[in-house]
Amino acid sequence: VLAAKEGVSKEYIHLGAGSGDLLCQSGAAFGVEGGRILSCYPTFTLLMNYAQVFNATWDKVNLTEKLEYDYDALASAVKGDTKLVFICNPNNPTGTLVDPQKVKAFCEDVSKKVPVYSDEAYLEFLEPGQQISMVELVKKDMNVVVSRTFSKVYGLAGMRIGYIVAKPDLINKISKYGGDFPMSQTAIAAAQASLGDETFMAMVRSKNAVARKVMTDYLDQHKFMYGKSLTNFVFFPAPKDGKTILKKMEEAGYLMRIWDYQQKEWCRVSIGTEDEMKGFVKAFGDLVS
Repeated sequence: VLAAKEGVSKEYIHLGAGSGDLLCQSGAAFGVEGGRILSCYPTFTLLMNYAQVFNATWDKVNLTEKLEYDYDALASAVKGDTKLVFICNPNNPTGTLVDPQKVKAFCEDVSKKVPVYSDEAYLEFLEPGQQISMVELVKKDMNVVVSRTFSKVYGLAGMRIGYIVAKPDLINKISKYGGDFPMSQTAIAAAQASLGDETFMAMVRSKNAVARKVMTDYLDQHKFMYGKSLTNFVFFPAPKDGKTILKKMEEAGYLMRIWDYQQKEWCRVSIGTEDEMKGFVKAFGDLVS
């Protein structure tokens, strides 16, 4: 089913217990070689964390001033012992999107030297016309790995199911680090049932956009700098020390995350319902005023 969806043969598909499982497998597969894993930062760190356990070094490149992946700087940072380049578009934790044509050009160029791993966990939060995947490069047998998940727009995070698309030699390299029984039949059935449910996904995107606007309107009103998010979270500088924010917001009934980046603390806030976000900005405003 997934092979048909992506337009490849089944040898190009590898299932896992969510894309997190597949990121771990990939981190092990490329980290065990030593050398370097390259990405921008901040980004979703799981693959690089695993690669470091297996003796790789993590090389980091800063995001742009707009909190977007800096693909020019990333291309310049590839070294002779770089084993893998990790990209994430839209990026987590910033929610920002780089023009897919720029990403495609980057992948076409860099994959001639080193494999590129494209994390597309949040791609379905984009409108259908914006959902341009690097799977098109996999179909040309380029050294590109694309990971997708059912945990985000599809709402199946608790089921733990995701997949990667790559040419068979890369699939074989990564799958050696997977378990024998990573997914339940229930998860597989749920994933199959959810595929192609455009009505549900359109509803999720619509409700998310309305609730996200509550958050970004607050940030605009109070002149916060933030990443232009197209996903279900927003990233912006912390106005107070992170520990205080986390403690006080949890006391008010809201959980969030604090990131360290460029000697500053940053808030990452996931988007809930419209009413939940109205409550969040009220509590957050009371805290920082």
